[in-house]
Amino acid sequence: MISNIFIDGVRCLSAFECDFGPGITVVHGANGCGKTSLLESVHLLSQGFSFRARDLKEMIAWKGDEFLVRGEFVDERLATGVNRAVRIGRRSAEIRENGVSLKSPASLFGKMPAVVMQPSDIELLRGAPEVRRSWLDEILCFKSAANTSVLRRYRRVLQQRNKWLRDYKHNDGAVGGDEMFRILTDQLVELGAKLWAARLALSREISEVVTGYYRKLSGGVDEITCAYKSSILKELDALDGAEFLGDEDLDKVAMDTDRQSPYETAEDEDGPVDEESLRVAFSRKLAGLELAEKSFGGTLAGPHRDDLGVCIGGSEMRSSGSQGQCRCAAVAMRFAAVDVASRYLCKPILLLDDIFAELDVNRRESVASLIREKACQVIIATPQFEELPFKADAAIELRA
Repeated sequence: MISNIFIDGVRCLSAFECDFGPGITVVHGANGCGKTSLLESVHLLSQGFSFRARDLKEMIAWKGDEFLVRGEFVDERLATGVNRAVRIGRRSAEIRENGVSLKSPASLFGKMPAVVMQPSDIELLRGAPEVRRSWLDEILCFKSAANTSVLRRYRRVLQQRNKWLRDYKHNDGAVGGDEMFRILTDQLVELGAKLWAARLALSREISEVVTGYYRKLSGGVDEITCAYKSSILKELDALDGAEFLGDEDLDKVAMDTDRQSPYETAEDEDGPVDEESLRVAFSRKLAGLELAEKSFGGTLAGPHRDDLGVCIGGSEMRSSGSQGQCRCAAVAMRFAAVDVASRYLCKPILLLDDIFAELDVNRRESVASLIREKACQVIIATPQFEELPFKADAAIELRA
């Protein structure tokens, strides 16, 4: 949990400082007074990135040159304090943990988790596959540092391979020639197989959890299902005749990865985890797409093109779900993230940005009940303190 925070130069917040305790803290005040910016600052110190801005420089106050966010966390696992500070300027950045300089804000990720819920979460259902992949990958990184490493390495190799393909398309050749292309492809296949196996295991782990939360939030009126959709699965392919894993192979891989991390090679009673079938399928897929990729100038298959299918009544919620159903499903997905963080790391800080305004009375009560059940530290921003469906342990009023 976070015990205090100091914020200077973040959007409209200047020289702001406050303390937090366990339980539920409500941050209230008029629109534009900095409630969401306070949540954003807590999230930055906890997760190492902003849930609003792609570039942290966007958090700098208008006409400002830099911002500083500093806070102290209590690590319940070690009963010790962790001090963090992030200073971002127009041309410089400084990140520290317990006085030690870190390479980047991303180095803060994976120790003090936070889960944010906000009205824009409806994009988890309505938005592009990239939104759901980002959600899935964030939870994936909660599970282990190995997952974080594989994800970063995959993205780096993908970027290099795409650059090679763009250069080839526009210049009829690229640095390193076909040998470099083969090396990058082999690396992509190796990392892609690991990432795919990890995502497949995670989707199997959380699909029933998401379904269960949705059932509670909707009062059992309707049901949803979740399934991982891969760009190399046979039923989704429309580009070429490459060979794919059959359903039996996929089930075996999924069961294996449920039992053991896909990054370990230790054997259990059923033998070692097998990623070879994943590598073979991915390699054959890319081989079949080579001409198309060189013409297109980018990588056409891989985990970066996958999706998480969320369906209701057999149809994608993205197109058939109502506003209420989609908001309900988004909250269910966020609570699933809370469970994963609690299981593999510690109880996360739950940041709620005015989520009750978009929910009907029954769903408000259901969400409030789940929040109390999780027993996490909660910081909620709302302009209407009196209308919250639960009693707060502390309140912070912000003024414009």
